[in-house]
Amino acid sequence: MLLEREKKTLIIVGVAAAALLIVALVVFPAISRIRVLSRNTVAAQKNLAEVRKSSPDLQRVRQATIERQGAATAAANSHESPLTQLTSFLQGAGIPASVLAIKSAGTHDSEAFREELFEVHVENLTYLEAVNALRKLSAKDLPVIVRSTVLKSRYDDQRYLDMTLRVGHLSPKKTP
Repeated sequence: MLLEREKKTLIIVGVAAAALLIVALVVFPAISRIRVLSRNTVAAQKNLAEVRKSSPDLQRVRQATIERQGAATAAANSHESPLTQLTSFLQGAGIPASVLAIKSAGTHDSEAFREELFEVHVENLTYLEAVNALRKLSAKDLPVIVRSTVLKSRYDDQRYLDMTLRVGHLSPKKTP
């Protein structure tokens, strides 16, 4: 049999062991979890601040997309092919048909649009004509997006250049 003093010692040691187990298995992991959550909260607050800063940009992009959808819908109601429409847009931008070469470069489907890509090669333009053509093609009322532009000076006359455009003609995406 155990004496009274041994019983008390055994109870104290048992309580101390239980306290150590509780501290090791409950308190330390809880403190660690709280630290991780506080770090995650700070990171999430920084991300939220960045999203709030970009909100005006997102609104501007959304508005531009709506405007492009309107132009694409209007162009889709036309009975002309995208190639014919693109040719008329380029001629409207001041590029004569005699210096114009257009090749199809495939299609690309995005979330809201079907984009038919064309490679447009124009020869013998002045810099001013090239800039004016790009400005007119970048207008929001046209269903056209200029994806890339390459300008090369002519070897025979430095006043003129050759321009190669990668242009996308937008049309509304067909819903199944």
